[in-house]
Amino acid sequence: MSTFAYWLGFIAYSVVVVGMGYYIYRRDLRQGKQADANEFWDAKKNLSASSAGLSISASMMSISWSCVYGVQLFYWYGLGAAWLLVIPWLMAMLGFYVLVPRFRQLTAFSQPEMIGQRFGQRARQMLAVPLAFVFIIWCGAEIYASAIILAPLLQTSKHVMLILIALVVAAYSSLGGFEADVVTDKVQYLLVAFFIATMAYLGLHEILQQESFSTFLANVPAPPKTGVSALSFFAAGAALIILTFVSYLPGWLVETDVWIRLQAARSAAKARQAVGIAATNSLIFVGLLPMLIGLSALYLYPPVNGIIPPELKDGATIFAALMNDYAPVWLNVLLGVGLAAAAMSTIDTCGNVAALSICYDIVAPSLKNRSQAGRLKLARAISVVAIVVAYIYSLFTESLWDIFYLSSGILTTTIFLPMVAIFLPNTKPQQVQAAIVAGFVGTLLFYFLESRGHLAAFEPPWLAATGLGYILWGFAASLLAFVIAGRFSFSFTPSQYASETAMSHDSF
Repeated sequence: MSTFAYWLGFIAYSVVVVGMGYYIYRRDLRQGKQADANEFWDAKKNLSASSAGLSISASMMSISWSCVYGVQLFYWYGLGAAWLLVIPWLMAMLGFYVLVPRFRQLTAFSQPEMIGQRFGQRARQMLAVPLAFVFIIWCGAEIYASAIILAPLLQTSKHVMLILIALVVAAYSSLGGFEADVVTDKVQYLLVAFFIATMAYLGLHEILQQESFSTFLANVPAPPKTGVSALSFFAAGAALIILTFVSYLPGWLVETDVWIRLQAARSAAKARQAVGIAATNSLIFVGLLPMLIGLSALYLYPPVNGIIPPELKDGATIFAALMNDYAPVWLNVLLGVGLAAAAMSTIDTCGNVAALSICYDIVAPSLKNRSQAGRLKLARAISVVAIVVAYIYSLFTESLWDIFYLSSGILTTTIFLPMVAIFLPNTKPQQVQAAIVAGFVGTLLFYFLESRGHLAAFEPPWLAATGLGYILWGFAASLLAFVIAGRFSFSFTPSQYASETAMSHDSF
């Protein structure tokens, strides 16, 4: 009976979100809006503060970030895990709040389009490649994280869940575009908030039946990654904390899925309100509640001699364990729907950004003679292709740690410097192009060398121990290429593109 109920809940939720996408498709068809491909991507730039804020919130309140990785970090490091996710994210939120008026002055919608207005069409297309790469990785990671949790509940294989989740998201995203993602994010936010809050309650309720809260805190076992008190705020170590900030913060400040929502808001004031909503939700649902869940799991499923119990699978299935051990069947069904909502919210966001980068920034600019109807068909097709590619990537995913550091690192090494260059005087297009190529290729190359131990001999022990040195080397390569290209006259851009600098620095 419980398996049937899980399937019923999953199917019902899937029908609802696909129905939302279909409703938007039919509504626009009736209103004659099906010929505007731009509205497929930007939702007419008419989002309210709540729509934009809840959409950003739902994307970050995901299975991979909040429900698996965030909780896993608190299980691994105790309270000190706050430095590895929620604190840098809240600092990024502050950065968004400060930068919103400046970026809203730009008429462009996507980040590559911003780059293209200042540095030419080829720079726009070049920047879109690493962006698409990063968001396909994130999309695949979310599909993987959701499948490993939902598959046991539905008593099916991981591969079946991978396919089903990808199909549902591809359906409503291709039908309704960016607007469908934002509309479904509102529903998904409520379900995810309920899910995370309930999971925190389940763990604490079980503990408080045995101990007082103060006794619980005093007796939380030492986390497996540190061996010190779980309440130590700096247990992760200075080197890992600093490298996390270097890896995450610059890239997150230019994170595309956030910026397109802020650009799509009705005004700069509404965009800032959206940041406030997202920051508040992040503090609660990415920080405080995952911390309580992680510490509760550390108490209920303590590591033995630093070894994590096998049923937790290195901490990746803490939610499944709590649901199986402490939740009644009826609640598990609702929680299962919440899990599906958390997964689809981030999958549709990442898939949308990947498709936007490929279609809007790489392919569409070269199709000047194609009709709007033709562009819209292409947009729908590429939206599906992006999810399919992410699904293929999910088949080979095993660890979220490498995925999040590598992908966020690429945002830092490849996207951050070109975005800053928009506002720098006398910057040449070839500098931006060189930084993009060197940052992207360099980060992947140094990651390969780091993961196989080849860089350890050249790095100080504190850096080699983190396994994150490749991000520093990748950023150094990007910065060096940027400087060198400013001193020498060369370009990755053919001559016909050299004059395509539609927006001068003075206009900023």
